[in-house]
Amino acid sequence: MNETTQVRLLKLSMALGITLLICGHIVLAVTFASDTIGHHGFIIGAAMSAIGIVLSLPTKIYLTLLLMEHEEKANPRFTRSAEAQQRGDARHQQRHGDKL
Repeated sequence: MNETTQVRLLKLSMALGITLLICGHIVLAVTFASDTIGHHGFIIGAAMSAIGIVLSLPTKIYLTLLLMEHEEKANPRFTRSAEAQQRGDARHQQRHGDKL
């Protein structure tokens, strides 16, 4: 699966999650306003909200990936992996003779 497909799936999951969250809130609001729906309305609204929250979790992942990508482009010294950071620390110690 390439990056474009992954981004599309994340966006679809985000949109579906936010939609379910809003719909769940509306169902709960209607259930609180009228007693005609009964306890089934609470169950449906809570389930929709819970599934919406779970599906909207990729929002945080997607935004984190965008932030990391932006940081890599803006800062040439930025490295993602711990191994690359250790290599950079070792180079710094060799050049300057100090310990971090």
